[in-house]
Amino acid sequence: MTMPAGTSVRRTTILTIAGRTFLRQGYAEASMDGIAAEVGGSKSTLYRYFPSKAALFAAYVEEVGTLTWAALAAVQVEEKGTEAVLEDTARAYLDLILSPSALAVTRLVMAETGRFPGIGRIFYERGIRRAESQIAAILQRLAERSDVPGWNFLAFPGAAAHFRALCEAGLHEGCLWGVYESVSREDVATVAQQAVARFLRGCQGQTYL
Repeated sequence: MTMPAGTSVRRTTILTIAGRTFLRQGYAEASMDGIAAEVGGSKSTLYRYFPSKAALFAAYVEEVGTLTWAALAAVQVEEKGTEAVLEDTARAYLDLILSPSALAVTRLVMAETGRFPGIGRIFYERGIRRAESQIAAILQRLAERSDVPGWNFLAFPGAAAHFRALCEAGLHEGCLWGVYESVSREDVATVAQQAVARFLRGCQGQTYL
């Protein structure tokens, strides 16, 4: 069901302010009272949208990934070759994990999960696992449409996790730890190509580059 325009705008405003608060203060120090005060209006209004701080954080994690969920869903499987589809998928995923907002929330979760395991589970379920499920769906469609013998390995259990991990290796880790301050589209394209090449070699039992 589509939310009324005013409700949708209000929800977006809350998520924007909540996200800024989480990143500035950390999950532990961020409070529903403080967020409600910055949003304007009563705390009861905030609770009508989000029943708890954990629910608000979960919605924020989903909001960070919104554009990438759409980009992954829009990957054209039928119109391109297998490697081209995989590279499109890798670039869409890299665009998410290399975005400033995704890097910031990842650092936040890594810093606070020890004290608040719940936010780690939220991040995994609403972020990592959701992206992995979309990647798995693309791999399944490729396996089903391929007329090349042996390509069913694309749908094997764990293939999507393997693909995701290869995308994250190197460039993402460097950005996460502050080694790289920025990346270019050429950097993203190169990492996507390398991840796909290694994924296909690894799944086919060949030696990695």
